[in-house]
Amino acid sequence: MGLAALVVAACDNPPPVGPPPVEPPPEPAKYRVGGTVTGLAGPLTLQLNGQESLSRNADGPFSFETQLTDASDFTVAVTTPPPEQDCSVTGGTGKVAGADVSSVKVSCAPRTYTIGGTAEGVRGTLELSLDGGEVLRVTQAGRFTFTTKRPKGGAYAVSVATLPQGQRCSLSNGSGTVAGNVEGISVRCLDWFELTSFQAASVVIGQKDFTSGFPDQADTPDANTLNGPWGDPVLAGGRLYVSDRGSHRILGFNAVPAANDASAAFVLGQPSLTSTGAGLGQNALEGPKGLSSDGTRLAVVDAGNNRVLLYPALPASTGATPTRVLGQPDLDTNTSTSCDQRSLSIPGGAFIGHGKVLVADSAHNRVLVWNTIPTMDGAPADLVLGQRSFTTCAANDTTGDGVGDATPSASTFFNPSGVWTDGTRLAVVDAANSRVLIWNSFPTEHGQAADLVLGQASFTSRATATTASGLRIPSSVTSTGLQLFVVDSQNNRVLVWNQFPTESGVAADLVLGQSNFTSATETSPPTANSLQQPSGVLLAWPHVVVPDANNNRLLVFKSR
Repeated sequence: MGLAALVVAACDNPPPVGPPPVEPPPEPAKYRVGGTVTGLAGPLTLQLNGQESLSRNADGPFSFETQLTDASDFTVAVTTPPPEQDCSVTGGTGKVAGADVSSVKVSCAPRTYTIGGTAEGVRGTLELSLDGGEVLRVTQAGRFTFTTKRPKGGAYAVSVATLPQGQRCSLSNGSGTVAGNVEGISVRCLDWFELTSFQAASVVIGQKDFTSGFPDQADTPDANTLNGPWGDPVLAGGRLYVSDRGSHRILGFNAVPAANDASAAFVLGQPSLTSTGAGLGQNALEGPKGLSSDGTRLAVVDAGNNRVLLYPALPASTGATPTRVLGQPDLDTNTSTSCDQRSLSIPGGAFIGHGKVLVADSAHNRVLVWNTIPTMDGAPADLVLGQRSFTTCAANDTTGDGVGDATPSASTFFNPSGVWTDGTRLAVVDAANSRVLIWNSFPTEHGQAADLVLGQASFTSRATATTASGLRIPSSVTSTGLQLFVVDSQNNRVLVWNQFPTESGVAADLVLGQSNFTSATETSPPTANSLQQPSGVLLAWPHVVVPDANNNRLLVFKSR
C-alpha cells in the first residue's frame, strides 16, 4: 500500500480516544433458606425475617421462596402452630454463608400443660409425687408446679410422698384429666402432736423442778416465778407470753424455755419483774386470764378490769403499752354494770385471728364477735352468741326473756371461758355447763345454735363427769384444725381428740395430767406427769404448753 493509501486509511479509522467502557458488575449470588419439619400433626405457618410466610401440613423439607444474599441475617419463626401442638425451631437464626441454608429444624410435639396448685400451712419439707414419677419438694406455703407436663386429655395423679416432720397433710383435687394448665390442686398441712396418755413434761416454767409448786417459789415475785398462771399462753414472733394472774402481769420469754426455772426477759402490766400490784390504766392489769395473737397483734384478757387490751404490735420489752381496749370506753375505766353491745364483765378468754376478735364474756354468759379488728376504744360487737340480743345476759336463757332457764340448750352459755376458730369452725368452752359447743360453720346470726356438743350426752344436760367423754368445769379449748385439745380444769387434766369431732359426745383419745380417763387426782407434791387445775393450753409444735395454775407453773410437753 502506498503512502497516500495509508494516510487515507488512518483518516477513515481514527484510534479510540479515552479509557475503554466499564462492564456492569455481575449480580450477587443469592441463596434460599430452608430445612425440615418433623412431628407435624396439622397446619403450620413459618415466617422468614418477619415477611414471607410459608405453610406446611406434613413432615418433610421446606424452603422459602425469598432468596438472601451472602452474609445476610436470617430468622425463621413459627407464627401459627398446629392446634394442640407446640413447635420449636433449632438453627432458626444465623447468617447466609455462601450456600443455601438447609439446616433449620422445626420439631413439633403435642402441646403439654403444667400440673400444680397451692400448698397451705407447710412447715418443713413436703414431698409431692406426680404419677409416681417426678417428686417435687415444697418447703413453704404458696404456689407449686411440677416440671413434668401433660398433654390435653392425659390423666394425672398427685400424691403425698413424704410428710413434713410433725405435720399431716390432706390433698384435694389431686387427680383428673388435663384440659389446660392444672392449677386447682390443694394441699393443706396441719401440725400433728404425737403424744401419749399421762406423758411426762420435759420442762417446767415457774419452778426449779417438777416436784415444787409454791406460789413464787415460796419467795418474792421475780422473773422466774409464777403465781396462779391462768389462760392460754401465746408464742408469736418467737416470744412466749404467759398470763401470771396472781401477780397481775404478763411475762415475756424470748423463746419457749429449754431448761427448768427459766427467767422472763420482760414484763407487761408492771414497771419491773419484781412488782406485782393490781391496777387500772394503760400500763396496769388486774388478774389477767389469758392471751391470743394473730401473729401481728397481742390481745390480753384483763379480767379484773372487765376488758380486753389490744397491742398493735407484739411487745418485746417492759413498758410496751396497748393502744386499744374492748369492753370499756377508754383505758382508765373498768365498770361492768352494763349488758350491751360494748361492755364486758369478767371476760374469761379471747381469740384474735382470721380478721376477727372473739371474747368469752363470762359473767354476761355470752361470746361477743367483732368481724373486723376494732380501730376504736369500746367498739361495738357485731355478733352475740349465747344470747338472742346484746341486751340480755342471763345464763341458759333459751327464750331470750332475760331470765335463766332450768336447762341449757344448743344456743345458751353459762360462764363461757374459752374460744377457738379456724375461720370456719368455732369451738366455745361453756364452763359452768361442763361442755364444749362446736359450730361447723361460723355463726352469722345472734344466738345461733351450735351443731355439736362435747362433754354431755345432749344439749340439755349439764352433768359433770370424769370419763373419756365427760367434763368438769373446763376452761380452754384449742385445735390444730385436726386435733382438738380441751383443758378440763376441775378434772385436773387435758383431753385430746386426735380427729376433730364431727359427732356429739365422742370420747377423747388421750389424757394429759392423769393416768387414766376416770382419775382426777390432785397429786401432791406435783410430778412431771400431774396437773392441778390446768387453765389453758398453747400448741406450738413440738411443744404443748399447759399453765398448771394450782401448782404455780407451766408444763412443757414435747411431741414425740
